[in-house]
Amino acid sequence: MKYLEIIADNCHFLLNNFPGAKEYRNYLDARLSKDSQKNFNVGYFPSSNYIDILIREVGEDVLLKLDLIQKWQYTDSFGYSQINKPFFEDHPLIIPYRNTYGEIIGLIGRTLLSEDKRKELKLIKYKNTVFKKGNCLYGLFEAKQSILEEDCVYIVEGQFDVIKAHEVGFKNVVALGNSQMTAYQLSLICRYTKNINLLLDNDEPGDRGRKFIKDKFGKLANIKDFYIPEPYKDLDECIKENPVRPILRIKK
Repeated sequence: MKYLEIIADNCHFLLNNFPGAKEYRNYLDARLSKDSQKNFNVGYFPSSNYIDILIREVGEDVLLKLDLIQKWQYTDSFGYSQINKPFFEDHPLIIPYRNTYGEIIGLIGRTLLSEDKRKELKLIKYKNTVFKKGNCLYGLFEAKQSILEEDCVYIVEGQFDVIKAHEVGFKNVVALGNSQMTAYQLSLICRYTKNINLLLDNDEPGDRGRKFIKDKFGKLANIKDFYIPEPYKDLDECIKENPVRPILRIKK
């Protein structure tokens, strides 16, 4: 959708140039290279105090149509007033989701609040616009050529796992967005390879996801378990501490 592309481009510009985005810029600079941030078009979605900046560039009607802002009414000393409440008010770190043709089909927002603060405010860590995550794979557009060349794909859970893997030249990697795989996601993968290497998180949900995927799809593809070296939980964490392509453990 062309409007989402324009919005994502503007959010990426704000991330790098808007003073109010400094906290998010510092967070990303500590985790990802500038090239990675640019290649995956990571951005900053402004809060209600600054949403007019994005409105001037994109148009209020477009943001309202896409449910990226909502009109909120409140009462003050002047009577009724209105503000534009951003959909990503509490999740301003933006990651675009692309389909296999490179078109942005949705946006995922992340909060930087601590787990304790999220529990107190009853906030989830990630929030996304309306699109079927089970019908796409994060990073497949960027990874498909490498998947064809290597004739295999590594399946991870998170978007940062994919981005960090690309930084060290580990490009045949895609993310489910969680620890489960849908039949549609399997069909997308099988367009490029039947060799699937599971590289899910080193935790209980990751173990459950491995079992679910192998039990459900094991007869439809060549599915193997690969493991990130301990004590790391996921690929992002592993590469952050060891900035080279990791040596993975295989369990048959």
